[in-house]
Amino acid sequence: MKPQQGNRPAIAAPEHAPLEREALRTALANERQMMANEVHDSLAQGLTYMRMRMSLLRDAIRDGDDARAFKYWSDVDSSLTNAHRRLRELITYFRSRMDPQGLQHALQEMTETFLDRTGVALEFANRVPDLDLPVGREVQVFHIVQEALANVCKHANARRARLTLEGTGAGYEIVVEDDGVVMAADPNGERGEAGHYGIAIMRERASRLGGELTLDSAPGAGTRVRLYFPAMEPQTESGL
Repeated sequence: MKPQQGNRPAIAAPEHAPLEREALRTALANERQMMANEVHDSLAQGLTYMRMRMSLLRDAIRDGDDARAFKYWSDVDSSLTNAHRRLRELITYFRSRMDPQGLQHALQEMTETFLDRTGVALEFANRVPDLDLPVGREVQVFHIVQEALANVCKHANARRARLTLEGTGAGYEIVVEDDGVVMAADPNGERGEAGHYGIAIMRERASRLGGELTLDSAPGAGTRVRLYFPAMEPQTESGL
């Protein structure tokens, strides 16, 4: 009796192999581009800033201006501290990558562990339960939220914070707000750690999403970071 053929596992046709190799090459190219973007955002900008400050430090030392020399040394020291922190975050990022269950699961998991890790109570109001974004956009949004929450812990001295995700018009809005002290913004991110380099990086990520990031602070009202981005992926977006 001949064995039945119906349950035999399918074998990939040889003609599919070139397509699979091409898909793998594309994935590797995207991975390299993503790594290049992350290194540029996390390290290259800071290194350029430090090089500029080192030139000013050299001139101050040559002129015997101790006050200026100390200021530029302090700027470089702050920027080095920031670069070291960003490098650790970058290593952690490439080890853990994006949550395979998606952005909303990653945000929920972050919320559940936030109090134990930071001492700040975080509430997550998710008003878009069916959010569905391409992975590249999810990564950008996640790291913007991650940076905003890191600022709550480092600068705001807050006790409570709130993360809100909602749909608005033809896009989405994510807001991170806290009850801490006012955080002085440095829109251009030119003052190292003390000037919150992360704000400039968040704005760069927002622009890749085709959106915008705003920062509002008021005495007694804490800090509010708002990210808006369109639902439709911009044609000019370079991906990760």
